[in-house]
Amino acid sequence: MKYQVSEIKKFMDAWAKEEYQLSWDNCGSQIEFNGETESVVLALDVTDKVIDRAIKMNSKLIISHHPMFFAGTKSIVEGTYSGDNIISLIKNNISVFSYHTSMDIAEDGVNDTLFEKLNLKNKEILTYEEEKPMGLVGDLKNYFTIEELKEFLKKQLQVSKIRVYGRENRDIKKVAILGGSGADFISDAKKSGADAFITGDIKYHDGQRAYEDGIILIDVGHFYSEKIILPKIKNRLNKKFRELDFYIDEESSFELDI
Repeated sequence: MKYQVSEIKKFMDAWAKEEYQLSWDNCGSQIEFNGETESVVLALDVTDKVIDRAIKMNSKLIISHHPMFFAGTKSIVEGTYSGDNIISLIKNNISVFSYHTSMDIAEDGVNDTLFEKLNLKNKEILTYEEEKPMGLVGDLKNYFTIEELKEFLKKQLQVSKIRVYGRENRDIKKVAILGGSGADFISDAKKSGADAFITGDIKYHDGQRAYEDGIILIDVGHFYSEKIILPKIKNRLNKKFRELDFYIDEESSFELDI
């Protein structure tokens, strides 16, 4: 059965509302056509492989977490990576809708889903940015050693590599979480009273800050802290658009398995 692309967008916009996004972000329509689709491709990023999958499925809609366009695109040039992607989308009448910080902040969005995946309780807001809630704080079911918590995170988030920074190997109960890149919120995690901060995209000097602040910093990777939202999007859409088919891109497009 075919559904209007505009109806799917209306549903998504009512969940990850435009007013939720931060000022620097670009959520919503990236490319939009009038038309119908029988299927949706869900991905964190709109890559060439994701576009190829949509074309093979004859899908007319890609929903991504990260926007295609952050800064203004000044040219579309055939033979360049971004140019070829845009041209391919337009030639095949494929719409692209992206829900980034709006989906981070939305109820049942990225951070709520991460909270749910880790079986946390006693939910609190980590901090606020532009008067919008950023990240969450909660309690693990039991005290975990760092090694136990690493194994738990690997299982729950399906991640193989986890980096840990800190001053001491202590038991962990209260954690702060933020999907994606959370280095800017290390001090907020410390102020929250969390024993550990679980996020992604941690650099060397971020680890040094955590060491100095006396908080355990756990990097599960940007991709793995956010890809959990894709099945959630599918499930919510499927309740509304029952005969819609889906493809979920759940593999990192940027890491080589070598």
